[in-house]
Amino acid sequence: MVWSKKVNHRKVGDSHRDAREWDRAAAAYRRHLDANPDDGAIWTQYGHALKESGQLNDAEVAYRTATGLRPGNADAHVQLAHALKLQANYIEALAEYKLAFDLDSEAAVEDEIRRLRMKVRHAPTVKLEPGATLYSLQDMFVYLQHHTTVTGIQRVLAGIALNIIESGDTEARFVLTDDIGGIAEGDFWLLDNADVLEVIRYATGDFVEHPRLIKLMKTAEGRARPIRAGKGHTIIMIGAFWGLGNTIGKFLPAKRAGARLGAYIYDIIPISHPEYCDADLIRYFSMAFAEICLVIDFAFTISDFTRVTVEKYLADNGGRTIPMWTVPLAHSLTGPPSSLQSWPKALQRIEGRDYVAYVSTIEGRKNHIYVVEAWKRLIAEGVEVPDLVFVGRKGWRNSGLFDLLESTGNLNGRVHIVHDLSDAELNAVYENCLFTVFTSFVEGWGLPVGESLLHGKPCVVSNTASLPEVGSDFVEYIDPINLTGGIEVFRRMITDRDYLAERARNIRENFVARDWDDVAEDFVAKINAQRDVPVHPVGAPLIAQGRLVKPSDLFDTKVRIPDYVRGPTGLLLVEGFYTAEHFGAWMKGRFQTLTFSTGLAPGTPIVAYLRMKPAPWHEGGDITVRLDGDSDQGERRFGAQALAAAQPFLVKGHVDDDGVGKLTIEFDGTYVVPDHETRDFGVGLMGFGYAAADNAGARMDLYDAFYYSLGEAV
Repeated sequence: MVWSKKVNHRKVGDSHRDAREWDRAAAAYRRHLDANPDDGAIWTQYGHALKESGQLNDAEVAYRTATGLRPGNADAHVQLAHALKLQANYIEALAEYKLAFDLDSEAAVEDEIRRLRMKVRHAPTVKLEPGATLYSLQDMFVYLQHHTTVTGIQRVLAGIALNIIESGDTEARFVLTDDIGGIAEGDFWLLDNADVLEVIRYATGDFVEHPRLIKLMKTAEGRARPIRAGKGHTIIMIGAFWGLGNTIGKFLPAKRAGARLGAYIYDIIPISHPEYCDADLIRYFSMAFAEICLVIDFAFTISDFTRVTVEKYLADNGGRTIPMWTVPLAHSLTGPPSSLQSWPKALQRIEGRDYVAYVSTIEGRKNHIYVVEAWKRLIAEGVEVPDLVFVGRKGWRNSGLFDLLESTGNLNGRVHIVHDLSDAELNAVYENCLFTVFTSFVEGWGLPVGESLLHGKPCVVSNTASLPEVGSDFVEYIDPINLTGGIEVFRRMITDRDYLAERARNIRENFVARDWDDVAEDFVAKINAQRDVPVHPVGAPLIAQGRLVKPSDLFDTKVRIPDYVRGPTGLLLVEGFYTAEHFGAWMKGRFQTLTFSTGLAPGTPIVAYLRMKPAPWHEGGDITVRLDGDSDQGERRFGAQALAAAQPFLVKGHVDDDGVGKLTIEFDGTYVVPDHETRDFGVGLMGFGYAAADNAGARMDLYDAFYYSLGEAV
C-alpha cells in the first residue's frame, strides 16, 4: 500500500500568496476553509487573494465571514472596508473603518475615514433630543492641528467645555462643523464627551507632544457621529466666529430649521481699534461680525466693556439690537497654578535675579514700548531697575519696540524675550518675579492680569477698557499714554519694597478668583434663560438701490465696514455659492436664490440685473431668472449664448410684503464635472444689483457700475 502525506492547504495557500500567485492562493485557501470553516484568519487571507485577483464581490463575502467569526478583530473590518471602498460602496466602507477605529485606535484608518467623508453624504444617524445645547469646538480642533498648546480663545473654549462636561450637564453636546465633508450641508459631527475631555486635558497639561495630541483628536473625529439640529436646540459659537471652519455659513441651515443660535464675543478690537490690527484680520473679522449680528438670537460677551462697545457700535451703524449679556472670563486660563515649576532654559542666566514679567503677545496694541521707555528713563535717573522678561510670541505692528531694543542692546541686556513656555515654566516665571505689568491700550478682558493675581503677584495695569473689571482694586493703574505718571508708579513698585510686600499680602489674603466652574455655571444659566425667547428669523442683508454687488468685493480691503454692518453681502452667497474667488463665485448645483432687503414699500416694482459666467466644462443650456412677485414679467429665460457673450441679464418683478427681493437662478445646462473637482457647478455669479423700476438715477448707477467694474453695459 502506498501512503501519501496529507496536504496542508493553508501552507500551500501561503506559499502561493508569497509568490503573488493569487488565483492559486485562493484555490488552496478555499480547500482549507472547506475543512476548517471557522478559521477566521484564513477567511481574511482568502479575501486578500480574491481581491488581488480582481474578484471583489467574492472578496467582500470572505471578509464579511471573517468579521462574523472575529467581530473584535480590527484588521478584519479594515480589510472589509477596503473591499467595499474599491466597489465604491463608500457608506458601508466608512462604517467599517469607524468600527475598526473603535476596536483599535492604533489602526491606521484616520485618513481613510477623512477621505471617505469627502465622498459620502448620508442622513444623520443620531437623533438629537429636544433641549440639547450644542457647543462648536471646530476652531479649537483646527487650531490644535497646527499648534502644540491652546492659547487665547481656544484656551477659553477648553476651560468652559471641560467644566461643563465635568459638571454633569446632561444637555451639553460638543460638535464639529462639516469642515471635512461627509454629511449633509448644515449637519454636525457629534463628539463623544469622553473624547473631548481627553483632548482638552492633554492639550492643557504640563507637557504636550504634538503627535500624541493629533492622535487624540483623530480618535475623537473618528468616533464622531452625524447629527442634525433644528427646532428646540440651541447652538453656541463659543470660539472664533471668523474662521477655522467655524463661520456663520456652517450654522445657517440649522438656524433656518428653527435652532436658536448664540455667539460668545471676546472683543471687536479689529473694528473699534483697527490701528492695532493686520489689514486682512480687519477685513475678515469685520465681515464675519456683521454677518453673525444679522443672524444670531443672542450674544454673550467676556466683559461689560465688550458688551457696551458692541451695543454702541451696532446702534451707531444701523445694526439690529441683539439681546446681550456679560459672562466674564475666569482670572486664569489654566485654573489655580499648580505646584509644578520648571525654570525656562532660555532664562537660565537671570535665574535668581530680580525681574518684572510682561506675559502677552508682543504687538503694538500691548504697548510694551511704554515699559521699555519707562525703564530707559529710570536707568537714566540712576534707579537700579530689575530685568524685564517679555513672555509671548511676536505679533504685528511692533517695529518701534524692536527698533528701540536693537538700538539700546535690549537696554544693555536687561530685556529678555521668551515664548512657547509650558505651564510649568510659566508658573516659575510668575512665582519668581517681583511684579508684573500689563500696559495694553485696549483689551476684551485681560487674562494676564488675573493670572498675576492668582499667583499672588502685584500688577501694574492700564486703566482702560476692561482691565479694571479684572484687576479691581488689587492692581496699580497707569494711563497708557501718560509715560510720566507711569514712571512714578514703576519707581514706587521698584524702590519701595515694603509697599510692594503689602500689596502682595493684600492679594493673598483678600483676592477671590473667578474660576472656570463659575464661568461654566454662569454660561449655562444664561443659555437656559434664553429657551423661551422667540427665535429671531434669519435676516436678509440690506442692499442699496443702484449698488453693484460682486462676490469679489469680499476680497476688497477698502470695504466700508459700517456699510457692511447694514448690508453684509456675504450672507447672500454663503449658502448657495462656493467660496468667492476674484472673478465672482460658482453657484452650487443648478438652483439658488439671492434674498435681499430693499427698504422699499411692499409690492414696489423693481428691476434686477445680474451677470453670470460659464464653468470651463459648460456644454450649453439655458438659464431661467425669476424675480418673485410679478406673474407677467417676473421670469426670463436666457440661452447659452447669453453666457458666452457675458451680457448682463435683466428681469422685472417687485418686492414682497416685507420689502424683500428674491432673485432665483435656475440652470438647465449640460456639464460634466471633472474627477479632480470636488464641487458641483456649471455657472458662476459675477455681479448683481437692482433698482426701483421708476428710479432712473439708480438704474443709471447700475449701468455705470456694470460697465466700469465688469466691462459690459446693461
